[in-house]
Amino acid sequence: MPDPLELENRKRIFECIRSSPGIHFREIQRRTNQPIGVLEYHLNYLVQKDILTLDKQESFSRYFPAGQMSADKQRILSALRQEIPRGIILFLLRNPDSTHGELLKNFTISGGTLSYHLKKMANKSVIKVEKMGRESKLTVIDPEKVADLLIVYRRTFLDRLVDEFVAFYVEKKGHVASFPSEKDGPPEGQE
Repeated sequence: MPDPLELENRKRIFECIRSSPGIHFREIQRRTNQPIGVLEYHLNYLVQKDILTLDKQESFSRYFPAGQMSADKQRILSALRQEIPRGIILFLLRNPDSTHGELLKNFTISGGTLSYHLKKMANKSVIKVEKMGRESKLTVIDPEKVADLLIVYRRTFLDRLVDEFVAFYVEKKGHVASFPSEKDGPPEGQE
């Protein structure tokens, strides 16, 4: 049986996804400069061959290397790959137990948009919402895991807020030695 990654196009697509797990279809297309039809064909082939897994949500198809990352990390990375949810998560990591109103003061989105994203992340068990009378307190469920993913994949987000959070977190926790350097990329078989 031939190697599914024997073709240069497939190898390039796989490497793009391996280095940025949770990346969506259009971003893969931009980074690999593949025609949409060709990219669809190769992605479907790699999913069929269990080289990649597909997380299809609403209007996005997100891809992950098969067997290299737990389902909870895939769920968290799917949220982190979106700008508004990523901003909310970063805010909650620094300000646990924030309320809807406190979040709204720090974002330039409507209350309805914020509620929509909070509900999505709560349903995916990325954040938890605790009712406290008329208010709700919002917290990231597994802040250590989220922080680790932000640190390992920070260069794939291209986001100043992620860089600032990583610097804050590393200084606060002193975990400098336990994380791979940026040039090392994500560890093989990241679990």
